[in-house]
Amino acid sequence: MRKRIWILLAAALLLLLPHVASANSPARNPWEITVWIENVPENTTVAGYFAGEDGAFAPSEIGEWRANGARQKMYFIFREGDTQFCLVCTAPDGTETRSNTVGVSEYGKYSYDGAANRLEENGATAVTMERCESVSRTADCALGCGKVILLYGLVLAAAFAVTLLVEWLTALCFRLRPVKYVLAINAITNPAMNLLLLISTALIFYSRIAYWILLAVLEIAVVFIEYAFYVKKYPETRRSRLLLFSITANVLSLALGGLLQYLIL
Repeated sequence: MRKRIWILLAAALLLLLPHVASANSPARNPWEITVWIENVPENTTVAGYFAGEDGAFAPSEIGEWRANGARQKMYFIFREGDTQFCLVCTAPDGTETRSNTVGVSEYGKYSYDGAANRLEENGATAVTMERCESVSRTADCALGCGKVILLYGLVLAAAFAVTLLVEWLTALCFRLRPVKYVLAINAITNPAMNLLLLISTALIFYSRIAYWILLAVLEIAVVFIEYAFYVKKYPETRRSRLLLFSITANVLSLALGGLLQYLIL
């Protein structure tokens, strides 16, 4: 049994590594855009620059990235009112190359080909901030914003379903019966945590490091809340076993739920 548990934990950690390496978070910052870069020489510094109506470009608050020589996913954070975006690549010898300028889109997805020095927006689901910040709030803008909200809601719903499935399977591995108590507490803690993350993202402009700290604090809180619940519902099971189950199940659900959002968003 212990060997099986360690295998589950190892698998969860392996799934989490890509998120840590790419600084991805399970819940997206609404002021964040994604850029896939390719054909950029290794050790090239890539920085995002944004400009508003005044046309003055300023660097993204997310900082700079360093290319690893392969296809790579990067994130940049823009400010309210920014409408233009470009990349500035600095080679190891100090040579700077600036890409073409494209429009800023909420939840925008972009691709950058270093060989052609071409930055392009991908997909048609992005909602431009220029349209959404207009005073008229047209029906077209509302429809676009609705698509973003629907997409985010679907991803959260899918992550919630994955969480329940993972918790159920992990409970079976730990031989916890009945499993309904595990599903019941997770039906409360998972939406509550995602709601807190969403509210904090919308109301507080913070760095990615601060987001990871908040996520870690909430995850630890969830582990102990669920553990306390399991102690009451499974009095015949050793407390150390229940704590290990709570940790294992939450690490697995975080990894798989985060992977789902990483692939979609």
